[in-house]
Amino acid sequence: MIRPATHRTRFLILAFVVIVYFNYVISPEFGNGGSSFKLNRPGSSPSGLGILSSGGKGREGKGEEGPRYGNPIQFDFKGSGRAAGDSRRAHEIKETMSRTFWKYRLGAWGSDEIMPISGDGKTTRNGWAATIVDTLTTTAMMGLEEEFKLELNFTLGIDFSKATDLVDPFETTIRYLGALVSTVELIDNGVVRRGLVSEQERNALVAKAVELADKLASGFDSPSGMIWPRINFDTNKGCREDGREVRLHNHPTIGPARAGTNWLENKILSKLTGNDIYGKNATRAWKKLVWNEYIEDWPGLVQSPFDIMTGKSIDKDRSLGGGHDSYYEYLIKAQILAPKDRYANVYGERWVKAVESTIKHLAQWSTPGRGRQRGKLFLAQWKNGLLTSEMGHLACFAGGNFILGGKYLGRRDFVQFGLDVVDGCHETYVSTITRIGPELFAWTPADKRIVPVLQPEHEGQREQKSNAGFWVTNARYLLRPETVESYFYAYRATGNQMYQEWAWDAYKAYMKTTIVEFGYASIKDVTLPEGGGLTDQAESFWGGMSIISLPLPDISSFQVPFPDLPFKIFFFFLHAV
Repeated sequence: MIRPATHRTRFLILAFVVIVYFNYVISPEFGNGGSSFKLNRPGSSPSGLGILSSGGKGREGKGEEGPRYGNPIQFDFKGSGRAAGDSRRAHEIKETMSRTFWKYRLGAWGSDEIMPISGDGKTTRNGWAATIVDTLTTTAMMGLEEEFKLELNFTLGIDFSKATDLVDPFETTIRYLGALVSTVELIDNGVVRRGLVSEQERNALVAKAVELADKLASGFDSPSGMIWPRINFDTNKGCREDGREVRLHNHPTIGPARAGTNWLENKILSKLTGNDIYGKNATRAWKKLVWNEYIEDWPGLVQSPFDIMTGKSIDKDRSLGGGHDSYYEYLIKAQILAPKDRYANVYGERWVKAVESTIKHLAQWSTPGRGRQRGKLFLAQWKNGLLTSEMGHLACFAGGNFILGGKYLGRRDFVQFGLDVVDGCHETYVSTITRIGPELFAWTPADKRIVPVLQPEHEGQREQKSNAGFWVTNARYLLRPETVESYFYAYRATGNQMYQEWAWDAYKAYMKTTIVEFGYASIKDVTLPEGGGLTDQAESFWGGMSIISLPLPDISSFQVPFPDLPFKIFFFFLHAV
């Protein structure tokens, strides 16, 4: 167990959503995810990657256009004679979400966030009540109908034409726009009880999404097509983070995540409205990354950040962590979400290259902790010209993403790689006294050919390395969902109940350490008893798009059970069927 480090440097989430995405049938490019999944035969894809499914043949011929389909992703729970979920645990999670809602309503209704210790409201996301909008999908999925209707009525009254402060298009897309279009999808697919939402309300929700997306559209109006770091809603112009005028030598820059985390949300909005401008904007925004015109040292892993005036990279940072992560996440999900899109295979092949380069250049086994024969698999990052053996909680999404794409494309090596990454992230949880993983951690590579950049700085970190094989470099817990998100993928893809237990263990740890009078609060130091104290902060994603626990509907009959639809993360074990 990791013991308290000598330095002190916060909480969870428990968004509980398991958004089980049904069939994509409204627009031809979305297809219906049918069971006759097929992919490219070797040599038929432009890249020559030869991604193969476990069965079926791709079309013959060179330079062909058209859709390819992937393999079933989910474990056959029905065929194995057991349900996927756990109704008792699901009920407990539902109660936790209900408490989250009513504490927020009591103390901070209409604010972006609640300060869970004091009960005060806080404006952090332009004053549009981020917590209300972000949790629409959660209350909808859980059947919390009273809570959902209160949120829906409030959301329909938001004026997205006006904003407090400059607008961050990245956060606004994943928290607001994604929640709006996802809620419409849940209504349209019958997840929300028929009759609970009128046709007028459903259409009004689409109109709200259009209102917001139209204001965000000015963010795509850059010379390169990449999205601006901020948007001034008063002038309808993109700008730098500080709002200053762009001059010759102060061009704004963005990372891959900002350029690429628009596609799923905007593609769905184009489907809902029949207006393809939203999808076109998002496609242009990541064009420089997907169709990179420069030679790549590590194929698929783009060098960043980028000058949005030219679209050129101005440094060589490469990572699957913060600032990079969701671009790679969205690539494979773009192919799954819209398999008949004209570029669907390009996105899938681009993702394959990125994963293969990650395995070759960034994946590292750590030296083992005490009593172990082998270390754990973590993902390093290239930054400031150095290969650095440090990983963040954000990057733990990657295990689940590798599993998802590996199953879809018939790449067993990717699935195993993902499971190994999930195992490593699990270790960062169970090795702390709180049994919650830290914001950042580092390790010494087992491969002696790799020269370590980081070393433990004090006795506490040295003891952590000796005991667990890694040490904590930032001990806060910021309500992150990524590790348990990957447990979800691992469980739904393999059917191994071990991952259910891991998720439940994490949930119980969250409940033990983070509960306060007005909700659930962030942890200061996961290596200290009781988290070393709590921080008066709870981001909207605690209830909106975060974690899981266990019980999930039996979605074995659905063709594509969990592509990350329009909002960033969302799966979480709901009710057993």
